[in-house]
Amino acid sequence: MSRVQRLELILFTATFFAFAYFHQGGGWNQNSRFAEVRAMVEEHRFAIDDFLIYQRDTESGELHRIPMRDAEYTIDGARHRLAWVDMAWTLFPINETPADGEVKLEPMIEICTSGDLGYVPQTGHFHPNKPPGTSIIALPAYFLLYHVERALGVNPDAWWPLTLNAWLTTICSVGVLSALGCVVFFRIARELSGGALLPAAAATLAFAFGTTFFPFATLFFDHALTASLLLAALYFVREKSGAPPAGRASALRLHAAGFCAGLAVVTNYLAIVPVVFLALYALLATRQSGWHWRAAVHFSLGGIVPAVVLLGYNTVNFGGPFRLANDYQSPLFKDTDAFLGMFHWPSTYVAGLISVSPYRGIFFLCPVLVLGLYGIARWMGAKEHVAEARLCLAVFSFFFFVNCCFNGYHGGFSAGPRYLVPGLPFLALPLVVAFARLPIFTALLALISVVNQTLLTATDAQNPLAVGGHARNDRRQDFVNNLIGDYAWPLFATGRAWPMLDQLLDVHLEKEAKKLDEAGVEAAERDRRIAEMRRDLCEGMERGDASPFLLGAIEGPVSVNPIGYYEGMLEFHHYPPHSPETRWNSFNLGEFIWPQSRLSLLPLLLVSGGLGGWLLVASRRSSA
Repeated sequence: MSRVQRLELILFTATFFAFAYFHQGGGWNQNSRFAEVRAMVEEHRFAIDDFLIYQRDTESGELHRIPMRDAEYTIDGARHRLAWVDMAWTLFPINETPADGEVKLEPMIEICTSGDLGYVPQTGHFHPNKPPGTSIIALPAYFLLYHVERALGVNPDAWWPLTLNAWLTTICSVGVLSALGCVVFFRIARELSGGALLPAAAATLAFAFGTTFFPFATLFFDHALTASLLLAALYFVREKSGAPPAGRASALRLHAAGFCAGLAVVTNYLAIVPVVFLALYALLATRQSGWHWRAAVHFSLGGIVPAVVLLGYNTVNFGGPFRLANDYQSPLFKDTDAFLGMFHWPSTYVAGLISVSPYRGIFFLCPVLVLGLYGIARWMGAKEHVAEARLCLAVFSFFFFVNCCFNGYHGGFSAGPRYLVPGLPFLALPLVVAFARLPIFTALLALISVVNQTLLTATDAQNPLAVGGHARNDRRQDFVNNLIGDYAWPLFATGRAWPMLDQLLDVHLEKEAKKLDEAGVEAAERDRRIAEMRRDLCEGMERGDASPFLLGAIEGPVSVNPIGYYEGMLEFHHYPPHSPETRWNSFNLGEFIWPQSRLSLLPLLLVSGGLGGWLLVASRRSSA
């Protein structure tokens, strides 16, 4: 094993251990994807109807799945039909066929494990409103898990096996490929730094642990996968030192680049535009004279298989190769005056939010990335790596632009601007320039970024601040909400999200005071009642009561998400707050030794932190 290969092994171990260390619990996005994985393995079909509704047996406490057909299901002889809901909680039957007999309408988002669904009237089936790539990539891991457990007589619907299977499937798909993506990042960074190992290693660690890539490498989402696949495509397109591809080996590299790029599109539809940028890079950037048509053709050929998979998936499930899952999603996600129901003209307000605000600002949460712009400017000013600089700027700018146009710009429950994650590697690669020219300043910003991202990942990578009804003060502008200061840090430091709880309490008491005024209660008596109410509510929040504020039942200091893969919303329908089930719906590995303790992060710091330090020291010695 060569010196560089040893460094890559250290890097892979450090990142994979960190990404596998956390199980982030359930939520709409990953629940719908995992339902599709289970459907493909257990029922050999794509429809996820039978993996959306769970019921808990009141005697045994066991969970049971409720089968569904045409958006209808039966419990205790009573028929129920799922319905979409709007913001006024009006119910719209999903299956509009006249009912044969009495049927009760049920709000889908309360009953199902996910609201991220599409319903196809022609087939009567539900599917995730997502591209299929993430589910397909996870198939081998769950296939093996399911058949081993089946041989051992394990019930995959029981609460603990379901939780463990979701975690193991995530780390064997998203976790592994994200760690490999970091290795690929290191290889590209090394070439862009002229072979200098230390700046490349530092930039890689800053990307892996100091950007929003970190929390999403621990989640069963598509963003970290897409980022890693686009990185792989760039790596295979580039020949060493940027020489033009030649020969059979180079053709195979370009086929591999096209395959990775195509798979990125199967994972995230928006990746098709960066793939076009990569095709142009293959066509133009590696040429010595004239356009390099052969490189572009080989790159395109590599994308044929992923394209066939996606078009076939769409045809089988939605009736046409160019029909997408989003075409059938809930009306809740659609704007009638928006392009494709989702995209408006770009908003300068959203641009500010996702760039510098403490709520979703990429440069606030990951300040080291500011120097990525510096690196791009240096490359272009020095006429060095100009093609790469243009590519990096184009890819990141595209994802930024789309995020500014998207009606769901905030990304729901999220530890940062998740729609930017696929573009982050391209903003982080130029950090090799910053680490080479401004090492101390860049290292300081990287340290701040790593602390921010570790805190967000350790508490809740699906941070619900200002999106979830339980963690939102409608009287505050989104821009001033602070993912860290209002939510992650208070939970980590005190075990409760006190800033937000205090705000919710004040708003609640203001409403109660207004009711008393309207009832004609005198001021002195009103103040006495409000003070008594404040005392009682504060005592309830200290106990962790879920009423009247669900946020009161959210406990730190780590792994605070109580939602399981068997439920879609934070309502404790199946298990009560603080029960073992809700407590262990999210966890980190250290909690098997130190449950609900900050000490649980110690193994992570020792292993991933120690290996990261070793990587930097070894890179410096090798560069000396």
